[in-house]
Amino acid sequence: MLVSDDGKINDLLTIAYPRCEVGETLQGGYCELSGKIGFKGLVLCEQHARLLEAQDRMALLEGIVLSLGLCLSSIPLRKNKDLSMVVQSQRAQAARELAHARQDLRGIKEEWSQ
Repeated sequence: MLVSDDGKINDLLTIAYPRCEVGETLQGGYCELSGKIGFKGLVLCEQHARLLEAQDRMALLEGIVLSLGLCLSSIPLRKNKDLSMVVQSQRAQAARELAHARQDLRGIKEEWSQ
């Protein structure tokens, strides 16, 4: 409810978006944009939601590439050439996707700097 200057209560509904709940920004301040997107229990602005989603994707792909690399160093796997080739192929695909994710993240950061 709104209270006017003369003290009367105004029953008009007001919709207020909470401020983006991201912590400190790279510039040292806080995000002043409205939070509209739920992400991992936070309410974030669209820009921060995109950024965190891209960072999560990149971290996941880094883990996949590293895990597949460890698999390739396994002695039993190296003895099975067919399986080894499949794992190498999967690792190469994950590495390509990781490169795209890094490129997407750079693009998002460049959009902000403009």
